Amino acid sequence: MQLQFSPDELNLLADILLNQGDPTGILDRVMVRDLRLDADGLDQLRDLLITHQQGVHTELANTKDAQKQKALQDRRSLLESMVEKVSEACAML
Repeated sequence: MQLQFSPDELNLLADILLNQGDPTGILDRVMVRDLRLDADGLDQLRDLLITHQQGVHTELANTKDAQKQKALQDRRSLLESMVEKVSEACAML
């Protein structure tokens, strides 16, 4: 299954993988914009995104700085979209 992410979503995914490690082994695919993944790869990606989404949610709840809140809200929105796309792809398999 090949996922279709926006450029902002791909950049966020690359950032997450660079900063948190690449347990799924897909960073190279992200860099060339080729996200063809099997069922296991999709499950791992979904878990990674959900974990990061929860961290962003926690950080947002603890942040008082308005600019940082805006950036975190934008990141959370991208993550929600990405999790939804990956979950839909998982359901199709």
